[in-house]
Order: sequence, then C-alpha cells, then structure tokens
Amino acid sequence: MAAIPDLRENATNLVRRPVDGKVITASGRAIPQPPWIIAEQPATLVTYSQWLIDQGRAEAEDLGEDWMIARLAGISAGTMDDPTRELLSDFLFGDPHPEFEARSGPA
Repeated sequence: MAAIPDLRENATNLVRRPVDGKVITASGRAIPQPPWIIAEQPATLVTYSQWLIDQGRAEAEDLGEDWMIARLAGISAGTMDDPTRELLSDFLFGDPHPEFEARSGPA
C-alpha cells in the first residue's frame, strides 16, 4: 500500500478548513482560525492584521526564528501594508495568499 503524501509538502492553493476553530500552519501548529475580512468594514482588515501579527509572533517564538521576532517588533496592525501581510501569511502557511473555507457566524 502506497504511503499517503504529506499534503503540506505536496499541495498548493489549498483551501484551509478550520476544524474546532483551528487551522494548521506550515509547521504543523494548530492556531485559532482567522477572523473574517469584510470589504465594507475596514476595521475587519485591522483585526485580521493583528491576528497575523499575534500568530506570526507565536510561530516565530515556537520555531526560534529571531529574524521574524525582530521584524514583528515594530509592526502595527492599523498601518500594515499588503507586502507585510503577504510575508506573514507566507511565514505561517507557506502561501502569501492563503484561502480559508467560509464558515457561518455564531448562531
């Protein structure tokens, strides 16, 4: 029987499905699923950016990636630009534009 390949290494453009409120990073860590980004509500992008900062910092600390810890030191969610969001997404998921499965809001 053939071994099942590790999808993290062999798949691209995966739509990540939150399970029990968690998504898996490229390193295999389970982290809280990201908040919604709603185009008509700019504050939701700031909330998502802060989520990237917080998760990126935790990932960098867990992996001992001092360069990323230093990079995150001066970043503000309110002024984060697209290239920085892409860098953090790539660091966390191995993809600068990760896609997450839509989920319904709280009941």
